[in-house]
Amino acid sequence: MLIGIIVLKYNKYLGIKHNYLETNCITLIDFIYKQELSCNIFDDLWSFLSLPKGQVLDNRTWMRRFSLELLEEWASKVAIKVNLTTTKEYDVIIFKSQRMLPIHFGMYIGMNRFIHVEEGSYSRIAVLDQFWRDRIANIWRVTGINTLEPPLDT
Repeated sequence: MLIGIIVLKYNKYLGIKHNYLETNCITLIDFIYKQELSCNIFDDLWSFLSLPKGQVLDNRTWMRRFSLELLEEWASKVAIKVNLTTTKEYDVIIFKSQRMLPIHFGMYIGMNRFIHVEEGSYSRIAVLDQFWRDRIANIWRVTGINTLEPPLDT
């Protein structure tokens, strides 16, 4: 029953085709944040990476600007790191490759599920099963959003 309510809430974000230049795993979360929370926190990420606001420059090469260290530097200014056992709705999950490079983003939606869009696919809700858990680099909670933590002072 609860899973059905969660799916219903995020239904309008499902089935969006992946396209590096328009809809990718980061821009999907950015869109949800703007629609559901009136939050444009990811605009700061684009500025931090010196990318045009919300727009990637080309297909995959823009991802070379990412590293776990760089993402942690940005995220630590706007969010707190949380662990899997305390994950809440809207927490951003960063997944890593075997070479410890950030390769994918998802957003936790509750009930051990997250929403994401993979290359060559459509946005969907997935179970945070062992496959995905083994690839988690870190999980970030934007402060002041759906949490009891106060916003960070800037």
